[in-house]
Order: sequence, then structure tokens, then C-alpha cells
Amino acid sequence: MITAALPRTDRRPRSREPLRAGEPLAHGERGRHAVESRQMPTVRRTFPPTRVSLVAGLTDADGEVRTLSADVLARGYWGPVVALLALRWHLDRADAEDLAQEFFAAAFEKQWFSRYAPERGRFRTFLRTLLDRFAADAVRARHRLKRGGGLTAESLDAADLQAPDTPDETDARVHAEWVRSVLALALDALRDEGANTGRTVQVQLFEAYDVADVPDAERPTYRALAQRFGIPDTQVTNYLTWARRAYRRQVLAALRALAGNEVEFRDDVRSLLGGRSAAP
Repeated sequence: MITAALPRTDRRPRSREPLRAGEPLAHGERGRHAVESRQMPTVRRTFPPTRVSLVAGLTDADGEVRTLSADVLARGYWGPVVALLALRWHLDRADAEDLAQEFFAAAFEKQWFSRYAPERGRFRTFLRTLLDRFAADAVRARHRLKRGGGLTAESLDAADLQAPDTPDETDARVHAEWVRSVLALALDALRDEGANTGRTVQVQLFEAYDVADVPDAERPTYRALAQRFGIPDTQVTNYLTWARRAYRRQVLAALRALAGNEVEFRDDVRSLLGGRSAAP
């Protein structure tokens, strides 16, 4: 059975306020690259081998690849799943996170994701269909408990089993959460790459200048960065150039890993980066 590191929703304050479209799931660092830190699994920060999607990795013969694929899939789609549950099904934050945890646990245990057929469409569409069915079952169970006290199962009206209409702003919010997840995965991978290649300063400088959530007027100058990190002024440009290229490569790797097929990958690259899809 495939397992993934899922967040522990019982270790933080539980807000019972409903989530509204446009409201962030959690406060974190956001800057030019719109990276947001959130409560999500953080065990592994690398991706499956190049051109091996997470879905294919879930059934790979190598157990390490299977575990890695499950971890990255859970991290990549945690934010969008929580947002969709909260907004589409009108759940508060805590209930949405609890239900998301139950969804991923059931999906990995019952190998639902392995049923995805790349030739039949986008993986995110497939995941959303699974999630809607899972949420509908949860709503059905909740109504049974409310109406029968857990002792009898009453039939429900069709309206009770239908998810609320999804407004355009909800779709936009879910997409925004997916973008943040991709960028957060890429930033984590960049930090690991910097640590493993002796370029930690380059990554830290990149985060201070391009990622930090500060107004442009308060963004540090190149000279201030050079003094802060103890490097010549002329090196700031070189460090940023390397980090930006490496970050873009990690974004491509994250998109490659999370896409169900080649068409989805290329569409995602155009949507997020607005350019051609180079192989990560």
C-alpha cells in the first residue's frame, strides 16, 4: 500500500470561520513569484525521475519512486483540494482540511489515482471528479447522522446530494492554489539543490530579492544584498541569474511531475510560464 505524509490537522488552532473566495488558506511568504507557505506534507522535496509522472510513479516497480510520487502528489494537490472543499461545499477551514486528509488517505489506500488513464484527459479533471464523489458521500453520511441520529438511513432529496454551484471565482481560486503549490514545490527543490551544490547563498539571495513579500520600494538594493551576504556587488547579478534559471528548471520539473500526460504538461507550462516547454 502506498502511503504519503499528510498534514496533522489536530496540531494547530482550528478556525471555524467559512473560507471565502479570494481569502488565503494561510498567511505565508509571498513575493514576485507568489510563493505561499502553508500546512502541507513536507517530508520529501525532490521529484520522480524526469519524464516520469506522479501517476505513473504510483505504480512503478521501484518502491522508492512509488513513495516519492505519493508524497509529491499529496503536497502538490493539498492546497487545491482544501480550497475546493471549502469553497464548493461551504466547509470551514478545519472541516475542509480534515476531509482533504481523509480523501488522500482513502485514495492512496484504495489506489484510486492509479485508475487514471492519460489518454482520456487531464489528471486534475480526474482528481476533481474523485474529490466531488468523495465529498458527496461525506455529505450524504453527515445528513444521515443528522436526520437519523446514526441509527437509521433516510433517503435524501437530490438537492441534498449535489454540490453547490461553482462560481468562476472559485475555479480561479482553486487554480491559484495549484499555482502556489507548484511554486512552493519548486522553491523547496531549489533550496535542496542549493544545499547539495554549495549554492545556498545564491538561493538565499534569490529569496531575499525575488520571493520576500515586501513592497518594491522596500526591496533591498544589490549593494545591500552584497553587504548582507558578504559578496562583491558584481556577484549579485550572477547569483540571481543562476538562481532564477535553476528555479525555472525546478518549476518545469514540478509541472512535469504533477501533469497526467504530455498535453497537460505543455498546457500548464504555457499557462504558468507563458513560453515553450523545455524539458526539465
